[in-house]
Amino acid sequence: MKLSTSQTSVLLAAIIVSAGTLIQVSGYTGGEVSIKLNNTQFTRLNDTGNYQIKVSVDYSVTDPSLIGQKINAVMKVYSSDGSLLKTTSYPAGFLVNKTGGAHLLTNIPISTAQNITTETVFTDLNKTNQLSNPISTTPHTAEPIKSSEITPTLTD
Repeated sequence: MKLSTSQTSVLLAAIIVSAGTLIQVSGYTGGEVSIKLNNTQFTRLNDTGNYQIKVSVDYSVTDPSLIGQKINAVMKVYSSDGSLLKTTSYPAGFLVNKTGGAHLLTNIPISTAQNITTETVFTDLNKTNQLSNPISTTPHTAEPIKSSEITPTLTD
């Protein structure tokens, strides 16, 4: 079957559009957002048998197409042998500004709290594609965290 010039043009245009869509979908590089550690806290909660971990990061969006879009932040807590103890993130993501801050907070049992580390990264809303550099921390002991800070929060 021979295609006419107009059919060939339409087919070529469809292939280009399809290829562009594939490139756009998988186009995250992990450098769309830059994050840096602001603060980390590691506090024993009285009478609960838990420690509370709070990691605060500042961010700057390097990809302007993300500004005003919903993304997510994920914090993973690892034991001294590298085993994943817990993962926490924003339940519904958050709207990203050009710059801002994010706080991730979780509790772990005292029995698992020896020599832990955390890794924090920004991701797409579904938590499947990394949008930022990862930050690893060893939380430091601090004063108790207020109960009003139990859920992740954003600062502008």
